[in-house]
Amino acid sequence: MNNIDPEETQKILIRLKTVRGHVAAVERMIEEGKDCDEVLHQLLAIRSAVQKVSVVIAQRYTNICLIEALEKGENQQEVMNKAIETLMKLNQ
Repeated sequence: MNNIDPEETQKILIRLKTVRGHVAAVERMIEEGKDCDEVLHQLLAIRSAVQKVSVVIAQRYTNICLIEALEKGENQQEVMNKAIETLMKLNQ
C-alpha cells in the first residue's frame, strides 16, 4: 500500500486496533459465558469496523493502486478485471 498519506495510515491502524479490541472482548465474553445477545452485538461491531477499513482500503486501491498499475503499462483489461473481482469479493 504505497503512497498512502501517513494520517490515513494512522486512521486505518486505529480502526484495526478497534477490531482487535472487539475480538478480545468477544473471547472474554465467551469464556465468561455471557448472553448470546451481548456476544452478537460485539460481533456486529467487529463486522462494522472491518467493513469501514475495507472501504478505506478499497478507495485507496482504486485511486492509487490501479492507476499505478496502468502507468506501469500493465494490460488495462486485466487490471480492471482483477480490480472488479477483488472488489466484488468485499461484498460477499
